[in-house]
Amino acid sequence: MLIKIPGIPAIPPFVTVAFLLALALGGCSDSVSSRNGIRDDAVVAVVNGEKIPAGAFKKELTLMKRKYRVQKQGSSKPEELLLLKTKALNQLVQNLLFGQEARKHGIRVHEEQLRQTLQEAKNGYRKNSFKRIFELEDISRQDWENKLKNNLLIKNLINAVVNSKVVVAKNEVAEYFENHPKEFHKPEQVRALHIMVTTEEEARNILKRLETHGANFSDLAIEYSQGPEGTQGGDLGYFEAGQMPEEFDGVFKLKPGKISDIIRTPYGFHIFKVVDKKPERIIGFEESRKLIRAKLLQQHQEDAFRKWAAQIRDRARIEIDHENFAQIN
Repeated sequence: MLIKIPGIPAIPPFVTVAFLLALALGGCSDSVSSRNGIRDDAVVAVVNGEKIPAGAFKKELTLMKRKYRVQKQGSSKPEELLLLKTKALNQLVQNLLFGQEARKHGIRVHEEQLRQTLQEAKNGYRKNSFKRIFELEDISRQDWENKLKNNLLIKNLINAVVNSKVVVAKNEVAEYFENHPKEFHKPEQVRALHIMVTTEEEARNILKRLETHGANFSDLAIEYSQGPEGTQGGDLGYFEAGQMPEEFDGVFKLKPGKISDIIRTPYGFHIFKVVDKKPERIIGFEESRKLIRAKLLQQHQEDAFRKWAAQIRDRARIEIDHENFAQIN
């Protein structure tokens, strides 16, 4: 199970892997060299005159290896290692180009925005489990906060110079509704509470307290559940079949107020209580209008982003020190 570092959303890449891979291959006949004693202040690349030091590249490469579960030195094939190195450098180049654009437009992250986002990232985690994530991923709290702040900067930049200029025409919404009727058929939805624990014995004890002693499900979720929704009494909100792991499909057969048997998955042992159900239905145009507009707006923003990002890439001067790049594994 891949553990996601909280609060760090994915930013769409625009300096393509193929682009950097071509540059890297130009001077990487020694890309699998075992020499990795290069100084952290050595330069791996220069982006519009701004340097990317080897130390930053090593950190990013370590995160990339962990993301793709490459644990040991030499455990990946040369071409796989080269791809990971290219992805890591791609990320650093992207961050620098965005940072340069942010300075150009006077975009920054306000302290209150950062504080609020840090707090939101911690919500839903018990205090010990939140700290444990950094230990498991071997990333320092400071590095995590720096990445979070950088992503907030990029988000502010894109909102200011790209998204703010995108509009959706009125006729687009009606045309979309007419041309996509299947999207407005709403399947049955279930709202359920959820408790997840790590052992079957613990799950059986909880189920016994629910069925025999009439314990409150939400109270037990707050006390015992390992899921992030545990602090909210285990409330998963409404979901449709197919949105959850298939092991949970049986929840749809329960009537409101009923509790499931124990369900085992690779992540633990689960108990559900159905709170409410919404039958399948057809959503009308008036109800769909806002959803359609939001979807079209996102599509237009993504298109505008790609064009804007391509312009930044095309005018950028990116120089890679192939020898230093090759020495880092």
